[in-house]
Amino acid sequence: MVEQKTFDQELEHVLLDLGIPPCPRILLDLAAEARKDEPDLQRIEKLISADVGLSAALIKTVNSPFYGLRTKVNSIMQAIHMLGLGHLWLMLMGMVLRDTLKGMNNVDMGRFWDASAKVAIISSYIACRLPYMPSSAQGVLRIDKDEAYTYGLFQDCGISIMLNHYPAYKETLSNANNSVDRKFTDIEEVAHTTNHALVGYLLSKSWGLPETMTQAIRFHHEHETLSDDPEFLTTESRNFIALSLLAERAIQIVTGLSRSCEWGKGESWVMRHFGFSHDDFNEIIEGIRILNDEGNLNS
Repeated sequence: MVEQKTFDQELEHVLLDLGIPPCPRILLDLAAEARKDEPDLQRIEKLISADVGLSAALIKTVNSPFYGLRTKVNSIMQAIHMLGLGHLWLMLMGMVLRDTLKGMNNVDMGRFWDASAKVAIISSYIACRLPYMPSSAQGVLRIDKDEAYTYGLFQDCGISIMLNHYPAYKETLSNANNSVDRKFTDIEEVAHTTNHALVGYLLSKSWGLPETMTQAIRFHHEHETLSDDPEFLTTESRNFIALSLLAERAIQIVTGLSRSCEWGKGESWVMRHFGFSHDDFNEIIEGIRILNDEGNLNS
């Protein structure tokens, strides 16, 4: 109990020092209601409806090609019933994260959030495709597409905080993206004594994301963690890491954006983790080309 209290105090100190935003009130209120034995869906609807922008974004997202609904959702209550409270919570977390960080940044983050949205969409697409890949490893096939989507949005949220807190971080980010032999986070730590993976972990933990996601965020540049070592990271956490790295590579191939050297460092680990053959990889890429050509990678 004492150790946990000390950890919480240290966490709070770091959050304040880096300017990491606390979990917004609306998410705290929604979480408190959702945890009840019998959640009041009308209260949840009222909480969401009180934020006009959030309500509109929720309806727009649920009606997007991502969900492929035959009948459009017209109300918050319909969205609640369609998604379920667990998936609703994850979706709202991603939406509030974007709005919160956009509101605090002094630099234009348009390209960053566009890339994060594409990673999220592609990660979700791959999660849906995995069970049908002939060579996929049997132990990693069950990945929830909504969880994959939320993780994709949160994985690099620490970059936004770092850009806002450290004036020289933009140069550090460029150096890390272009390094073929040094670990991304090592380059950050030399320049700033911390790294975006740790910052993202602290934010996601303080906001109440599931531990499988927070741990994946913490170690997503440690590609060797994709080895079969359940004592270090769970399969679920390793799935998120592998999905996002594959999604980033797909974006590079299909759109020419999100240039970095991370795929070269992690390719063998990802292919082994999913049990992919080169034909599997090419099939995934072709599916993402179709998504892009149909305009379904736009957030």
